[in-house]
Amino acid sequence: MSLREHSIYDCIINNALNYSDEIALVSGDLRLTYGEVPLHVNSLARGLLKTGFEKGDRIGVLLNNCAEYALLLAACTRIGLITVCLNPRTSADEMRKMLEQAKPKALIFQKSHEQQADELRELGIHRQLYCIDEASILSSSFDQLLDEDPSPLTESQPAVDDGWLIIPTAAVDGVPKGALLSQRNLMASVDVHLHHFGRESIKGHLVVLPIFHVMGLTSAWATFISGGKNVLLKQFDEKLAVNLIDSEDLTYFGSFPPILERVLDTAKESGSALESLKLVYGLEGAENINRLQEETDAVFWIGFGQAETTSFVTASPASECPGASGRPTLINSVSVVNEADEQLSVGEEGEIVVRGENVFLEYWNMPDATEYAHRNGWHHTGDIGRFDEDGYLWYVKRKAEKELIKSGGENVYPGEVETALLKHPQIKECCVIGVPDKTWGEVVKAVCVLTNGSKLSSEEVRDYVGEQIAGFKKPRQVIFVQELPYENDQIDRDKVKAKWGE
Repeated sequence: MSLREHSIYDCIINNALNYSDEIALVSGDLRLTYGEVPLHVNSLARGLLKTGFEKGDRIGVLLNNCAEYALLLAACTRIGLITVCLNPRTSADEMRKMLEQAKPKALIFQKSHEQQADELRELGIHRQLYCIDEASILSSSFDQLLDEDPSPLTESQPAVDDGWLIIPTAAVDGVPKGALLSQRNLMASVDVHLHHFGRESIKGHLVVLPIFHVMGLTSAWATFISGGKNVLLKQFDEKLAVNLIDSEDLTYFGSFPPILERVLDTAKESGSALESLKLVYGLEGAENINRLQEETDAVFWIGFGQAETTSFVTASPASECPGASGRPTLINSVSVVNEADEQLSVGEEGEIVVRGENVFLEYWNMPDATEYAHRNGWHHTGDIGRFDEDGYLWYVKRKAEKELIKSGGENVYPGEVETALLKHPQIKECCVIGVPDKTWGEVVKAVCVLTNGSKLSSEEVRDYVGEQIAGFKKPRQVIFVQELPYENDQIDRDKVKAKWGE
């Protein structure tokens, strides 16, 4: 039986037998062995059932990386609950839109996110609230979800193809889509990690990327299922990261700008050679990739993937073909097609499409969007790319209707930012583009036309947008122009990029 036929809970029980005394999870001062993990998972699963949760119910989660997050995800797989993973960096209004779609029965949050939980209640999200740190005015204590009995449940497990996790994708025009993943989707991604990275390279994982991002999630579970050690960072801290890599003998982590650069700078300052580090994966500029491979013995892996594909669908060491996005991985098919969904030849640019056990089930409560994305038996990514003669995928750009800016690992749709900008009475027109940035990879730039006689500062525009959407979506650069270029009665984004895209 392949790994993808097993449930997450099966793996938890199996690892408790095989690695009983080995450390599975480190979170702050907490250290859990593989033998202890199922006791906590069983206790939480029983408590959730006694609280009134039933198979198929949704539970919202507003947490940074922590042991409770990982244990909750595992408990949900055992009893068939669907976890709605919220990004703490998004605004309360953005979270509200996601929660209104998913309609969770409860929301679990950390004490540090109490203000956001309060704002959600004010915005009309009337759900039972549980705080994992301590009881608050708003919530019941998270301890109420724990049962004293840590013995295994007797009820049958959910099917591995049932929905398990909803990860919000970037919002287009302010409307987020929740990608529903199954346990099989996750296990398929675990297979990719094990096959391509190898068990030795992932035996010690610094969980830098958030668990609510699919790359952080899948890497953490790949490490767990392979019997390795996950060390969770609540928030990224480069000094702590370097210290943990050295003290815990960690072998890999995921990176988006500026994580790797800061880790390397700190290691150099502190005299650390990062001797245990074997692998870093993610998205990075050529300069930092080269630094990693010059200053350490680690290999940088690049790839292409989305929340909808449960992490990588192409992957390769960056040094094999600099600038490319790797080759198709073990468990999926990747192709490039034209508008008629006909496969294109080597070197021809078209939409990247994917199929395999890693492809998500559906967009939650959005059947039309699901049908469109899954048409003709392929998941249509909305990204444009090409294959070279050696089988490497080269990413080119997003399709025009799905223009996307990637800033520090977060996805930002220009349309969403433009919608926020145009609510300002003094902004007549605008065009939002991504511009290169050494630290963040890309940053958001707003090119605005003001109404006659209006005067606004860049800071006023930034503050106005920040009141409506997540802070990381605010334009870092704002310029004012007399007019914007048009083509066929629409703002010509390519001409805007050509003129103001530096």
